[in-house]
Amino acid sequence: MNRFGTRIVGVALALASTVVIAISPPPPAPVRPVVDDYFGTRITDNYRYFEERENADAAAWMKAQADYTRAVLDSLPGRAPLLRRIQELDRSVPMRVGGLQLVDGHYYTQRSPAMAQLPKLYVRDGLGGEDRLLLDPETLTGAGGAHVAMTGFAPSPDNRHVLYGLAEGGSEQPTLHVLDAASGQNLPETIDRSMFSFFTWQPDGRAFFYSRLQEFRPGMPETARFENGRIYRHELGRPLTEDRAIVGIGVSDARLPLRPTEIPLLLTSPDSRYAVAIVSPGTDARVRLYAAPLDQLDAEGGAPWRAIAASYDDGVVAADLDNYQSFGLRGDTLYVISRARSPAGEVLAIDLADPDLAKAQVVLAPGGLPIHDLVVGPDALWVVRMDAGVQQAQRLAFSEGATPAVIELPFAASVYDIIVDHGRGGAVLDVTSWTRMPTYLHYDAGSGRSAMDTSLRPASPGDQADGLEVTRVKVKSWDGVLVPLTIVHRKGLALDASHPAYLFGYGAYGITYTPFYDPVFGAMFERGFIMALAHVRGGGEYGEAWHQAGFQQTKPNTWKDFIACAQYLVAHGYTNPGKLAASGGSAGGIMIGRALEERPDLFAAVLDQVPVADMLRFETAANGPPNVPEYGSVKTEAGFRQLLEMSSYAQIEDGIHYPAVLVTTGVNDPRVDAWIPAKFAARLQAATASGKPVLLRVDYDGGHGIGNTVGQALEEAADKLSFVLWQFGDPDFQPK
Repeated sequence: MNRFGTRIVGVALALASTVVIAISPPPPAPVRPVVDDYFGTRITDNYRYFEERENADAAAWMKAQADYTRAVLDSLPGRAPLLRRIQELDRSVPMRVGGLQLVDGHYYTQRSPAMAQLPKLYVRDGLGGEDRLLLDPETLTGAGGAHVAMTGFAPSPDNRHVLYGLAEGGSEQPTLHVLDAASGQNLPETIDRSMFSFFTWQPDGRAFFYSRLQEFRPGMPETARFENGRIYRHELGRPLTEDRAIVGIGVSDARLPLRPTEIPLLLTSPDSRYAVAIVSPGTDARVRLYAAPLDQLDAEGGAPWRAIAASYDDGVVAADLDNYQSFGLRGDTLYVISRARSPAGEVLAIDLADPDLAKAQVVLAPGGLPIHDLVVGPDALWVVRMDAGVQQAQRLAFSEGATPAVIELPFAASVYDIIVDHGRGGAVLDVTSWTRMPTYLHYDAGSGRSAMDTSLRPASPGDQADGLEVTRVKVKSWDGVLVPLTIVHRKGLALDASHPAYLFGYGAYGITYTPFYDPVFGAMFERGFIMALAHVRGGGEYGEAWHQAGFQQTKPNTWKDFIACAQYLVAHGYTNPGKLAASGGSAGGIMIGRALEERPDLFAAVLDQVPVADMLRFETAANGPPNVPEYGSVKTEAGFRQLLEMSSYAQIEDGIHYPAVLVTTGVNDPRVDAWIPAKFAARLQAATASGKPVLLRVDYDGGHGIGNTVGQALEEAADKLSFVLWQFGDPDFQPK
């Protein structure tokens, strides 16, 4: 394989004003134009060959870019001490705790002690019990030395076993294992091609259900990689070869038809005799639903599935596209969120003995704040409502005459998650804030309040940032719509336009940036940074209506809102364009890319992380088809026009003075293939006339960032902040 070497020579490269680095960049990527005709519009793609998985020139160019970026960032004098400070702040947290699951009085958590690289799985019997280690991924190594991370887990209802997924190198493609909780030993079963760790247990704990992808064979198009998923049932102790598919093409066609791109998964509950099949088109929140008795799933001729919502137009939605928690089974009743009558949503109860959506009981009618999520426990229905990015919890007891009660929190916070115990009742609230670490609060049904101490995470001095304050404003966007903007800064801030500022955003899929804090942020605040979050259209800050306002043909609102928020920070004296950084990633890369192109003068530095940059070709990637509902398709003229408008790769113009840009990617990324950010970086490097750097940072043991080690995350944080400080002219970060 050819390699473009990174050469340390005496050739100077002017990058930012007076900054000079004596490192010559690798040669530009070879230009090999391919012209596509979309409905009479001809589009030239100079780097189509990047899409070829085995293309030696593209791989060599990426490796050279990675080496060059590493050399440049390491040459910044302040980078090494900054990394040490970030590591010190991270170690100040004695134990990070997340992923709580409650099963009949047992508390399962993923815990990361200080200095740990990956979360470890623990269990304790009772809230006052001792945590016992079940699984430590740090003891495992993947192919070629890749790190191995846990992608998800599910304890059995009897607490005897734990089903869990492991994926290598940030790939998010897990292999399933079954752990004997008493002995700590794995059962012989291992299941590859698991579909994103979608699995659930049979209520008796003797079997589980899992989703599995088709085998990807040579000659298949990339788009087939995540197609034709099936749901299987596996009984513990039996050979995997005996597992029967219960949902899938060629299996359930008569009663539960599927298209190749649809994603099926199964919902069960310890107290229900039914299983519910959930069918998703991809990133669209709408789903189709079917129900069948659990004891008939293996029936000859196929399970007797009955449609609850056979069409996506029926309005049933999933709030969480990763784990589908927004459905609740309690006995013979299924609780769902429906947007058929209002984008703000309502809660319906469906009798699975007669699963007719038209006969569903309205539990909570449309009205008030948009319904974001629901969780069903044995004693109550919990509803999460969204208020401009802050999540509020309500509890509706399963008792005659009960009315929804808003849960009072002991401090200003947002309810990130609600964890219920189906065996014993009760709930724990996972709450977050802009100025304190995430906290697990135990809900007291007697008082209707949440108590502070669950003892699940040890307290530490850095848990609360008393020196910070939060300002929430609403910014008038280009069309007069008011966009929420959260600004976090040190108390007593003088609005003299002198402060460095970090502006984040996302704006897609109806996903909301809710409050979050970590002591590692201190590395920014110690240097006087303002951290701001633009709650742009396309997200879920005001429910589905807000999502639809930054969706497909309305997508330009997303980056125009972001620009308006950046202008607000400048106009009101928080910062100036020479000290303003824009940051976003993945689907947020659409917003970041288009914002830097429409207003290159507004930002000194741009961090474009694993960005979906080439929207005209994204549909050909492995994860492209599931995203068509969100963005549209080039197969229609209207779809092409809107994708062209939101494609930052296609909108780059030669000779423009673009700001400094750091683009990141991971070679194992299953969501945004590495060629997409790479093409964007190559095109921007060739086009910019500013002399400012466009760097491509490549992680060869990572993917989308999910499942990264702590070391990877801290190194990337140091790189991004060092790049920003360099471009802001901080004297500690100017190369010698």
